[in-house]
Amino acid sequence: MHPLRDDRGSSPIQYALLFPVVLLITFVLIQGVLWAYARNLAYTAARSGVAAGRLYEASPADGATRARRALEDLAGNLLTDSRVSTAGSTPDTMRVHVQGQAMTMLPGFHLSVRATMTGPIENWQSMGQP
Repeated sequence: MHPLRDDRGSSPIQYALLFPVVLLITFVLIQGVLWAYARNLAYTAARSGVAAGRLYEASPADGATRARRALEDLAGNLLTDSRVSTAGSTPDTMRVHVQGQAMTMLPGFHLSVRATMTGPIENWQSMGQP
């Protein structure tokens, strides 16, 4: 038997069985990238809120407003049902929580995203007389 005459090729059945697996792996990878990007957006918004809320004479409400604005500017439909909270902030510490749902490719499938950033609040302290 001549090697060039060997006619054993791949059968369409092998492709039919392999294609759904490859498709599933592709969807899982894309979904992972979408979740990671939404998580990055949440951390960016929380970091922006902390930066605004820890400034001298700023309030936690200023930080929450800035975080919401950052979400509006950046997230679009990649981070839906988002909520911003400054719970846990103290007179010395600014804390911003951002949470929402990452965009999914499958209906009924939900991936939660949460981000929390904390930073010290700037305070004016006068130096005592020597």
